[in-house]
Amino acid sequence: MASGTVAVRLPDEVLEELQKRATAENKKVSDLVRELIASGLQQTGNDPAIINRLDRLEALGDRATKAALKAQFLANMSASYAVDVARLMSGGGKPSTDEKQEFMAQMDGWADNFANGEMRKTGRTEQ
Repeated sequence: MASGTVAVRLPDEVLEELQKRATAENKKVSDLVRELIASGLQQTGNDPAIINRLDRLEALGDRATKAALKAQFLANMSASYAVDVARLMSGGGKPSTDEKQEFMAQMDGWADNFANGEMRKTGRTEQ
């Protein structure tokens, strides 16, 4: 393989570090520099650790989006049902604990369905 020469100016601190490292690895500075350059050129961003972190960040973003959409839906539903709840409370008919829990579970299901639908519209899904 043909080769060429490249002259590079380096700060004294960098040159000293290269010399220390070359000595520690029992190599010539030029060989170490050649290896470092080749290694740097081979890295194309396909580092599995980086890809894994990006995937985890994307999943976290999807969960945050879904939570925000659920919150939006619940806020809308709360406003919608405010009149009904006020009527129920003013009429003296107090809902039982089971009725409250059932209603809240139903609302959570609606919110979940709404958020999933909105996320599907953008091509995102919770992971």
